[in-house]
Amino acid sequence: MNTKLYCKACAKAVRVVITPGVHHDGQAEVHDEEVVCLDLGEDCTGRCPLGEVEPDAMVARIVRNGLPLDGLRTVKATCPSCGAEADIALYGAGRAACTICGVGAVWMMDHAEPRWTPPRYQP
Repeated sequence: MNTKLYCKACAKAVRVVITPGVHHDGQAEVHDEEVVCLDLGEDCTGRCPLGEVEPDAMVARIVRNGLPLDGLRTVKATCPSCGAEADIALYGAGRAACTICGVGAVWMMDHAEPRWTPPRYQP
């Protein structure tokens, strides 16, 4: 179920999805419904008041449930956990997570180089 809820940490309405839980008996670990925030970002500094998890766990929920990453900035990089070349979701304060395995990481950038533009031809 897609909806908007007010997040007191962000002080605004955010897009959330409530995932369906698993409702059958079995010996495997099953989970209940989960609240997944799709507007995870710079304002997320601690435990999410909506989903009751840290930002790393919220990204893992997005990945596990196959939800769109359109609310997150992503870069192509090698995941330090699974080793795959993947989109890495960036969500503030140096936090990142692999969009394949969902494991959290620290995003480090040494420096940025200026774009090279060729000199203009002047007759």
